[in-house]
Amino acid sequence: MKNYIEIPKIFLCSETGKPIEHCMLCSRFLLADGTLYFIEKSVRQCAELNAKEVIFEYAICLQCSIKMNASISAKSRRRISEYLSKHGRFEERRINLMQQDEPDPGRWIDRCLVRDTPIAGTEEYQLVAQFEGRNMLLHDMPFALSREAIDELTHLLSARSLGEMDDFLGKYFSGPPELASLLRKRPPVLV
Repeated sequence: MKNYIEIPKIFLCSETGKPIEHCMLCSRFLLADGTLYFIEKSVRQCAELNAKEVIFEYAICLQCSIKMNASISAKSRRRISEYLSKHGRFEERRINLMQQDEPDPGRWIDRCLVRDTPIAGTEEYQLVAQFEGRNMLLHDMPFALSREAIDELTHLLSARSLGEMDDFLGKYFSGPPELASLLRKRPPVLV
């Protein structure tokens, strides 16, 4: 199986239905061949109404992602790395998914990476994937994290790191007060 596919619909811009073209931080054009970047989306769903709402979505180039990760405290980075190493099931998941004849992006994100629970059964979740130009790369990503997993990750962050995330959210995401409150509870994964 090849280790990349065309950008799936789920990772297109929720407002335009087109690929996200620029890094949110530095405005670098992302769709050029060889340009590495990440997309993260936070989604809230209401099963009773069969409805989904994107809370936030953004693309960030590899260079800006490295800078953002450096702003998180070393203690927080270590805790998150240890948590994902212990609970992430990366190797098992990659082996199972790479055995498919044709890559099915839905199978990569239909269950929480950490808890192995169906994303369809969670009220909120976050999706993270890595891209190169117009292709999504298939390796440890893409993955989904349930609200419960995000809560656990958030508790691993130091006060300084939480402050950095609040600054990031305040600078790049705005909206009604209830959205700001929700974002503080579910900060970005910041790949």
